[in-house]
Amino acid sequence: MRQAWHWIVRKVLGRWVRVTIRPDDAAAAIAARPRPVCYVLERESQTDLAVLGLVCAQLKLPSPDRAHIELAARTPRYLTQLLAAAAADPKVDADLLPVAIFWGRAPRKEASLWRLLFAEDWVLVGRFRKFLGVLVNGRNTLVHFGEPLRLRDGLQEGMSEQRAARWLMRNLRAGLRAQRASTIGPDLSHRRTMVTQLLKTADVRSAVRREMQVRGVTRRAALLAARKHAIEISANYSEAFVRFMSAVLGWLWNRLYDGVDFEHVEKLNEIGDGAEIIYVPCHRSHMDYLLLSYVIYRKGFAVPHVAAGVNLNLPVIGRFLRKGGAFFLRRTFKGDALYAVVFAKYLGFMMARGHSLEYFIEGGRSRTGRLLSPRTGMLSMTLRAYLRDPSRPVVFMPVYFGYERIVEGRTYIGELSGRPKEKESVFGLLKATVSVLRSKLGKVHVNLGQPIALDELLDRHNPDWRRAAADEAQPRSGWLDRAISDLAVRRPP
Repeated sequence: MRQAWHWIVRKVLGRWVRVTIRPDDAAAAIAARPRPVCYVLERESQTDLAVLGLVCAQLKLPSPDRAHIELAARTPRYLTQLLAAAAADPKVDADLLPVAIFWGRAPRKEASLWRLLFAEDWVLVGRFRKFLGVLVNGRNTLVHFGEPLRLRDGLQEGMSEQRAARWLMRNLRAGLRAQRASTIGPDLSHRRTMVTQLLKTADVRSAVRREMQVRGVTRRAALLAARKHAIEISANYSEAFVRFMSAVLGWLWNRLYDGVDFEHVEKLNEIGDGAEIIYVPCHRSHMDYLLLSYVIYRKGFAVPHVAAGVNLNLPVIGRFLRKGGAFFLRRTFKGDALYAVVFAKYLGFMMARGHSLEYFIEGGRSRTGRLLSPRTGMLSMTLRAYLRDPSRPVVFMPVYFGYERIVEGRTYIGELSGRPKEKESVFGLLKATVSVLRSKLGKVHVNLGQPIALDELLDRHNPDWRRAAADEAQPRSGWLDRAISDLAVRRPP
């Protein structure tokens, strides 16, 4: 029955799937190998196995039905059998060949938004999503043969068969991850991966132990609280969603404004690719972060991850904002030391991975049009994260928004007249959107200021700052306080 099912799946897919094979000389390279080949798949999937069978038949290679390993299992049985046979007989050997199968290419290579929704990514999907991926992207499938790993390389001197299996699996998984990254880009599903990494860091583990002592909870409860904080904070960036919103916002700006001028964009080109860019705009309207992300994306730069108040984490709206790169923070961290540590580590991870960031150092929106006094909380955490790991130079980019008319103009007038500030809600947002779409708001100017290189600023305050350790457990040193204050009061020209 199993073989019959495989035959049916292969016949059905053979009529629908169109495959591109990489590298181009894969067939000749595999046929020339002196040892038998065992195919290694990233996960257990009947459709992936069927496609590999079709490709092998097309290239006249050995069928995967006889020898293949799926790394979804903790220790694949066939790999264990191979190692046992090789340990018993020195003549037994094989080449373990990693094969990555992608249903759909990287988002930047696709033109169809429908295809983008089901293009290959780093997330392990369910059967229904897999079915849709095959249906939508079946004619745009890529099969990538990697570099083989010799079986006997795992049988190193003094290594047991169990350790040999783990060594081989670790190296095979690394090869498959490299194939995936080179084909569809880096792992953008960083909400999932970062949450796991955050909980493993020494700082978070120390904070968990303090939480257990202070609140008298179990280790599991403290870890679950840390995980809940990480999920509450973290973004869930989606390239497909950003491409879709780029088209939607283009229509919206044409309807609302007489033009959007993005000036001094050459300053971004001067910074270079190796620097971490942190955008620090003035804050006058909820349109600020949408406009800035839109113009940066349209100019071909990476969309910044935006620090947003947790009050904007509304049902549905919050999920969309996360997909656009928003991560959420509370207005105050007082009374929750665990939350403060998790947020600081998340910020550090974002910087280490090279994501550009955006936050408003004024905190809230200015109701009068004047710049507000800066709040240094985010600046302090940014500098401390950089001092712990100064691997990439950091450049702060001031941004000024000039509106002829502001969307929230009537609301601001009411608040300045004494009316209490309205709490954000989905209903209020929909009501405001309908009202705004009937208006014309003139032109908008988005001006980039003079970049501020963090290294140069720190050199002025402490030439030996590279040897100074940023210790969260100790009070701030005087020079670091002065550097933060100096950075906070520098204004866009």
